Amino acid sequence: FFSMAPFASAAARRPTPVPGKHAAGPADRSASARARAARSTTRIMSAKYIQVASHDVSGCAAWEKMVAGMVAAPEAEQPPHMALIKKFWCGKTSTQNNVSVCHCIEGKENLDKVQELFKPDSEFLKGFTQSPVMKDHTDSMKWNNFEVMVEYPKGESTWSGVEEGDILGVYSHGVPSAAEWAKIFENAVSADEGAMHKNSGIVKSFGGKMFDSEWKAAEGAEAVAVIHVFKSLDDKAKFDKMFDPTGDFFGGMIAAGGAFTPFYSLCSGPIFILDGK
Repeated sequence: FFSMAPFASAAARRPTPVPGKHAAGPADRSASARARAARSTTRIMSAKYIQVASHDVSGCAAWEKMVAGMVAAPEAEQPPHMALIKKFWCGKTSTQNNVSVCHCIEGKENLDKVQELFKPDSEFLKGFTQSPVMKDHTDSMKWNNFEVMVEYPKGESTWSGVEEGDILGVYSHGVPSAAEWAKIFENAVSADEGAMHKNSGIVKSFGGKMFDSEWKAAEGAEAVAVIHVFKSLDDKAKFDKMFDPTGDFFGGMIAAGGAFTPFYSLCSGPIFILDGK
């Protein structure tokens, strides 16, 4: 089977980050026209997915060296999932022994192949966990997946606007209808030329309906997930006060029946970025 062990001792090598670019409308458009244009570009028309995988490791530094070894290997020797994923957003979570990787995937066929590779009993995963970085940590692996239904702001590609050093806030909760929630979320992030982003220190957002995930919605609800991209941990901490289900904002949504507990969240970063194929 495929083994990750040869990559564990490779010298750390960071890829050069590719800054994202945000689309901007002509300066002479009216405010209402700009708002309509923004809304029309936030909805994702083709199938795109984000998988958020988190797991324990022997240490973040050793894990980064293992990842750098994967990238530096000749193409024929690279792990097979690298050819199926467009971007990898990688970073530690709350401790030095837990990491998170977001797989940015385009197309249902590629998603299915990645899920097959990472099935608990797959030969690939068995090889993956032979690395001393991963050894004895298989049971800690958690997966949360969602289809990207909304993106704001729109960039050169769906995945642009996320840069090395950014902080990712991953959030999830239940809603009555994921489709209706997507419309509300789309309007909220794009209203007033992105005022919510500017006021909350958010530079990019992705949202959509969850599937095959560790985080579950309450019975009768549908689970949705959001990734907000921040430039600093301080900006994320300020936003998290609003995400608190006991606070006024989300507390009011819960009381009105627009959101359901349990609420989940994960912090990843500062991230480094790998390009897939």
